[in-house]
Amino acid sequence: MFIRKTPAIQDGPNSISSLEAITIGEVEQWVLIRGQDRRKPILLWVHGGPGAAQIGFISQYTSEYEKDFLVVNWDQRGAGLSYSKKITEESMTLERMLNDLIELVRKLCARFQQDKVYILGHSWGTVLSYLAIKRYPELFHGYISVSQIVNWKQLEHISYERTLQKAKEVGNEKAYTQLIKIGAPPWDKVSSEHIHNHWVQKFGGGVIHKGSFMKLFLLPLFKRPEYQLFDVIKWLKGQWFSKSSLKEEAEAIDLYQDDLSIQIPIAFCNGRYDYTCPGELAEDFYYKLQAPVKKWNWFEQSAHTPMIEEAESFQRFVLDTVKQWHKNFN
Repeated sequence: MFIRKTPAIQDGPNSISSLEAITIGEVEQWVLIRGQDRRKPILLWVHGGPGAAQIGFISQYTSEYEKDFLVVNWDQRGAGLSYSKKITEESMTLERMLNDLIELVRKLCARFQQDKVYILGHSWGTVLSYLAIKRYPELFHGYISVSQIVNWKQLEHISYERTLQKAKEVGNEKAYTQLIKIGAPPWDKVSSEHIHNHWVQKFGGGVIHKGSFMKLFLLPLFKRPEYQLFDVIKWLKGQWFSKSSLKEEAEAIDLYQDDLSIQIPIAFCNGRYDYTCPGELAEDFYYKLQAPVKKWNWFEQSAHTPMIEEAESFQRFVLDTVKQWHKNFN
């Protein structure tokens, strides 16, 4: 019988290594909780996408964090282990998923007897994370943003133009022809987004130096014990379902429409070669934000996933940031 599980943590008498389903927003959603000491501060990772669930591969990159944090990964509604045919498209809204996030934070705080969490959002996850800290700052110690999405339409336009230019520069006629055929965004079909994203990945705008999307994300799903074979199918279905369901709302995202002030510490970072979420948009937004403490960092050898492409440097960035916040606010 196939059983989902996560490896036990051996070197911690008060450790926790739990893969479990909990009810959030009246539906079953899955979380991975790992830490050498369950009394450590909670670090909640909010994955990208929509639909790019990461429980199936992320723990190979987060083991070092487990020394200093209670690391929580969450497959969001309609994604990964949390994908289900019972979840309707109507329930897949930005507001509903934001409410899911806040409900999860409150459950974690109650369970582990903590008042606040650290939140780390990546790509699509930065939208949920940013809205959460705006509305409920009292629940968060600080916010670490990786590849912040600010304005979806601007993001897609810049990404498309860069990818089209790259295809022309390297003489890739297939890429150039396909990109010209789908035209500039916004796109009516999710399939057009997939064509664009395919060439973003091929040209190193998603990951560089460390291998392909298949090697870094898809193959580990077959090897890690947190996912079983049928879960890989759910992961793929959840990606399409989430993107399709949230497409209209995602395209309307524009964080400039709100007041640009934050009540908690923030740290923003981007990969220098990110074609998926071009860093200049996030950097401009960062400098316009008002916050008690803030910092910006470029990862010079990364594209869209510095936490994987420069794993050691990213870990130091997170730990140094949190230590500085703790020094200034405790």
